[in-house]
Amino acid sequence: MWVLFQVPCPTPDGQSAEDLYQKRVRLITPEMRADAVSRGCRFHRAWHATDGSAFYAVAEWETREGAQAFFNAWDIRDEPGETAVYLEGDVGLVPLPEIRP
Repeated sequence: MWVLFQVPCPTPDGQSAEDLYQKRVRLITPEMRADAVSRGCRFHRAWHATDGSAFYAVAEWETREGAQAFFNAWDIRDEPGETAVYLEGDVGLVPLPEIRP
């Protein structure tokens, strides 16, 4: 299951796209990475738009239940104004990289 997360910035509470990105730089630990893999996360990346207009993340999980269990365990909540789009299909030019916990 692929999910695209998008947060328009600045958020209603004043966070910039760079703020949201840096929050993840600080919060993502080796323990969090290992737990995500154990719960079925196969891919996760995040970016901030160069013009500061938005924060984006893309994740691929085996199941919605695994993703939700991870978010609950780490007390991860939606950012103000965040939307999640569940994507169907999977076509591309190159394969996904191998998962290395």
